[in-house]
Amino acid sequence: MSTAAQCKLLLFDLGGVLMRLRDPATTFGLALTVDEFNRRWLLCNAVREYERGLIDRDVFASRAAVELALDYGAEEFLQRFDRWPHSIYPGAVELLHSVAKRFATAILSNTNAMHWERQDIRDRILPAVDHAFLSYETGFVKPDPAAFEQVATRYNYAAEKILFIDDNPLNTAAAARYGMQTATCSGLDSVRAALQSAGVI
Repeated sequence: MSTAAQCKLLLFDLGGVLMRLRDPATTFGLALTVDEFNRRWLLCNAVREYERGLIDRDVFASRAAVELALDYGAEEFLQRFDRWPHSIYPGAVELLHSVAKRFATAILSNTNAMHWERQDIRDRILPAVDHAFLSYETGFVKPDPAAFEQVATRYNYAAEKILFIDDNPLNTAAAARYGMQTATCSGLDSVRAALQSAGVI
């Protein structure tokens, strides 16, 4: 864990960290724990290609239904996928504004236009951070090293000056290998605790 004196940039994931997601097992009808789902989702080729902006939503839905071994088709998958994000956690925007008084802040999210362009997500988060690294725009997805490298390059900070917070252990492990300070958090209370531990708040 970083300390405030060592940290220059606070880098946040979006879903599960600043934004509440509906339970994935219930949303997608899969008999998996959250950790099992997160791993399967993160490594699914259709997901990776869609969130890199390489395929459109219809191709994504058709392929994801097969790759995730769903017992329903592409149209129903898209309906479930669309309602997966619930809402920005109460207090998240205020927290971002508060820490921005002392640190640079950014979002690093594996996401897509379908979710990000929801006004209740984009229009609340974007004004509260310095920059948003969105996978479907950049072409870089976590946990690939290039996703973290782009952040360090843009800010011209050594990796150890960046504190990265994500709810997926695969992503925080990859960021740690890159040299970033990390915290694995799920929900805003967990994020606050990590920032307090680091002396950020």
